[in-house]
Amino acid sequence: MDVSQYLGIFLDESQEHIQALNDNLLTLEQDPENEDSINEIFRAAHSLKGMAGTMGYKRLQKLTHITEDVFSAIRSGQMKVTSAMIDVLFQALDGIQGYVDTIRDTTEEGDDDNEAITTELKNFLEGGGEKAPEPKKADEKEAPAAEAAADSDGGDKALYRKVVLEDAQKDVMKDAVVAGNHVYAFTVYVQESCLLKAARAFLVFKAIEEIGEVVVSDPPTQDIEDEKFDFHFNIFVITSEPFDKVQSAIKAVSEIEDAIGEEYDEAKIDADVKAEASSQAAEPEKPAEVHQEVAEKPEKAPEKETPAPAAKAAPSGGKKPAAKPVTSRTIRVDIEKLDVLMNLVSELIIAKNSLVSAASGNNNMKENMAINEQIDYLESVTTNLHESVMKVRMVPIESAVQKFPRMIRDLEKKLGKKMNLTISGEET
Repeated sequence: MDVSQYLGIFLDESQEHIQALNDNLLTLEQDPENEDSINEIFRAAHSLKGMAGTMGYKRLQKLTHITEDVFSAIRSGQMKVTSAMIDVLFQALDGIQGYVDTIRDTTEEGDDDNEAITTELKNFLEGGGEKAPEPKKADEKEAPAAEAAADSDGGDKALYRKVVLEDAQKDVMKDAVVAGNHVYAFTVYVQESCLLKAARAFLVFKAIEEIGEVVVSDPPTQDIEDEKFDFHFNIFVITSEPFDKVQSAIKAVSEIEDAIGEEYDEAKIDADVKAEASSQAAEPEKPAEVHQEVAEKPEKAPEKETPAPAAKAAPSGGKKPAAKPVTSRTIRVDIEKLDVLMNLVSELIIAKNSLVSAASGNNNMKENMAINEQIDYLESVTTNLHESVMKVRMVPIESAVQKFPRMIRDLEKKLGKKMNLTISGEET
């Protein structure tokens, strides 16, 4: 999937998250116990990490990930905010800004790994008591791996075995095996704490595209993009690479809990086909019974199924109002589109003035009165429209001065002098 079309949105949203990180870090420096700022920083870092991963910017993803881990530890009470930590976090923020600036200029993130910053942040994690839980995470990943070994003999987590393949799909896999390629089947599990399931699934598909091809997806890719799936999905992959490499590529994606799979070779495909044919030959009447049950159920289905979507819609509808205070009720509009709208309003005003001139040359009093009434109404509409467009085109001056607090903070540190910055009227 080509993600270049989303680059503009990525840059705009990244800049917003960076500004949120900057503002809340400044607040946190003055009030290290401020839970609102800690939560906001965690959310902004998490969003940035997910966006960077979706766009394929791995260095940016790595830096935001370690920043997110630091604030995850702070939120859980395992670490305390210190002055030295704030200094390193501001350096990490500068590194994130550097990546975004480079992406804006070149569409690439550059080759600076910011190893010194990530090392210092890891040191804070290790010194702050965060290292103890890490082996548990490793164990959690190893446990599914052990289960995967058990699943190779048949297990509940190997859900790909329940996928019903079409004849055309089996033929494609057969041809791939004949051509000397491998066919692997996987059930991919996403962590239940993941907020962006579809983005993680997309990254799995993108990782596989670099070494092979996904020929079957269950559920279909469109449902996965729309997040119409649980915390797992099944894929069948054709590749020339060994199994371990494909499995590692899937597990390398952030927030992927495990990838259980095995090689799906030609013999197994043939065995499935023969088993299916033999079952149909042995029980020819069962499909008819199934069809009868299906035919009888639709009459009752609407009564039972119609409320179900409403029940599902209610929670999601309930979540949206709660999310509104977090993000302002605004939409992004390209400046060029606003300029076009302003030009059209100007043309409308010119047309109104021409209508006034044409009406003044008419000697019929009754017609003039009717025309003048419509002109007055048109003038009121165009005036209000013009004022509204002018207001939409304006932006608060805050966008020009919002970088000053950080500049003063850095200058204060550099000169060793106490400074106080007061800004008023930024909403103008």
